[in-house]
Amino acid sequence: MKMVYRVLITVLCFFAAVACYVFGIPAGGAIFLVVGVVFEGLFWFGLFGRKKVRE
Repeated sequence: MKMVYRVLITVLCFFAAVACYVFGIPAGGAIFLVVGVVFEGLFWFGLFGRKKVRE
């Protein structure tokens, strides 16, 4: 179940980033571009995640 939430949140971050870029570029809204970059960063972090340390 944890994996399903991780994938869902990652996909939602991707679509949120795209939406911010689409809205921010024509409107000239720098805030939306910055928020888009944040959501994109969250997407990439969620996609690759942290490496698990084996003991």
